[in-house]
Amino acid sequence: MSANDPTVPPQYQSQQPQPQPEQSAALAVVSLVAGLVIVALQVAVQLVLPLIYSTTDGSADLVTLLNVVHLAQGVLVAMCAIVAVATGLIVLVRRGPGRARAGAGLALGGGALATLVATLMQSALLSAF
Repeated sequence: MSANDPTVPPQYQSQQPQPQPEQSAALAVVSLVAGLVIVALQVAVQLVLPLIYSTTDGSADLVTLLNVVHLAQGVLVAMCAIVAVATGLIVLVRRGPGRARAGAGLALGGGALATLVATLMQSALLSAF
């Protein structure tokens, strides 16, 4: 049985286009960078909080200012986490290059999303009591 034998069925190629290696590598970098931005945002907020406490001197504006800072942090972290998870999953599903970077970005984004969900659940439970 040779390749030219008419009784042997031809081998069919997959009809799905193969991902470009450069595109997958770029998505892996995007996932990792988005995950690192999450960490940087959280560190920045933790460094800014003492400054906020020291400049407001316990006034009523402190609660409002803290709410605004935490809301902005939550929105930015959520956006970066969604980007990190989505791009990381794309790279890992396609099995493209940069899987380690994509996995790291996916882990950072997934952890941030889990933390955001836990924070929202905590807020809901505290408001219920």
